[in-house]
Amino acid sequence: MIKIVKDLVRALRPKQWTKNLLVAAAPIAAGQLNLEAKSIVVGLIGFCAASSFGYLLNDWRDRKSDFEHPKKKLRPFASGVLDFKSLIVLLLVCNFVIILSCIVLPYKFTITILAYLITTISYTFVIKSIPVLEMLWLSSGFLIRAIAGSAIIQKPPTGWFLVTVGFGALFIVSAKRQGELKNNYARVTRKVINSYNESFLNTVLTASLTITLLTYSLWVFEIHPNSVFAQFTIFSFSLSVFIYAWKCETSDAESPEILLLSNKMFVFSAMATIFPILITVYL
Repeated sequence: MIKIVKDLVRALRPKQWTKNLLVAAAPIAAGQLNLEAKSIVVGLIGFCAASSFGYLLNDWRDRKSDFEHPKKKLRPFASGVLDFKSLIVLLLVCNFVIILSCIVLPYKFTITILAYLITTISYTFVIKSIPVLEMLWLSSGFLIRAIAGSAIIQKPPTGWFLVTVGFGALFIVSAKRQGELKNNYARVTRKVINSYNESFLNTVLTASLTITLLTYSLWVFEIHPNSVFAQFTIFSFSLSVFIYAWKCETSDAESPEILLLSNKMFVFSAMATIFPILITVYL
């Protein structure tokens, strides 16, 4: 029984839920964390359910190709430990949580979570096989998360913030594709990789990295023009981005969330970015 529960939880891919912290980014930056804490938590739970909904569909559809992958073959559906009935049960649970979060939060949040689900489902069944567009499509999922946070507090996000999130996501996705390109088994399990070459991915990586750093700097100076603490984060944010770029060159970039959280220097630079912003906003 315990093993079945563990397999069901694994199928939800809880390690990927860290991406949903972007939902809290806009409320935190707007100084609304203490006022909207409960709503933010509900929003995070709703997006965790929505992202798991997408992962379940993706893993069920790709279970045969995942079986050829040295790591993905251990996923519950690829390995055969969970069947179609398990899929339906998990989808219903996720759907229930999503509906509850939409009932509690403003209607604009419902729009964003529906947009995320449409983006995720269309990616799984159509877009993932289309070169270039698939990278932009994945990046838009991060952007929708950030917009959802603004929908919770009912305040529009700044343009520079959205551009930073969008191109930052594209930078991570292109680095992931570059890591997959180096692995022969990825060419079999994710056939769209065969459409890319290292030169093209380096171009996307460089362009997205440059735009991310530039727009973050513009966002800081627009929102916190008189805060030395906030302006200092331009350097720590840049360090975080460069560390990730460096690790992608020297390590396996197929799992960005593991690559980032396992590096102490990256965690330190990320904290050096987050805490000064918090000090500026809340003190």
